[in-house]
Amino acid sequence: IIPQLSIVAPANAGLPVAYSVCESLRAHQVYWAEKENENESLRFRQYLDITPGEPVLLVDDILRSGRRLSELKRLVEGKGGQVVGLAVMIYQPNPKTVNFSPLPFYYLAELDATYYKDAASCDLCKQGIPAEKVLI
Repeated sequence: IIPQLSIVAPANAGLPVAYSVCESLRAHQVYWAEKENENESLRFRQYLDITPGEPVLLVDDILRSGRRLSELKRLVEGKGGQVVGLAVMIYQPNPKTVNFSPLPFYYLAELDATYYKDAASCDLCKQGIPAEKVLI
């Protein structure tokens, strides 16, 4: 499958990971999707398109919620591509992380994070330390 495999990232920021994976596997091609602005859906640039039946490995730098990779999976499958797996550098799941099974899922490192149901349950909040929002 590897000679026909394409590597697809959900944004141009994922290209270093995508090209590294492509080079390591000696895969066929690298694609990326992008958005003009946050309110739009992911799309491929002109002349970059998945062919029907094309095997695709989705890659990204980090997976937290899985929202971007889930959107990318829908885009690829909507173009007729066959998603055969997912790979990320860092896997930092949270309680709402998308489950991509039964697809194979690979990662280099997993970061464990602690999640609290509310501020009253958080030890740092009780000490008055301000919360810091991480953008995904």
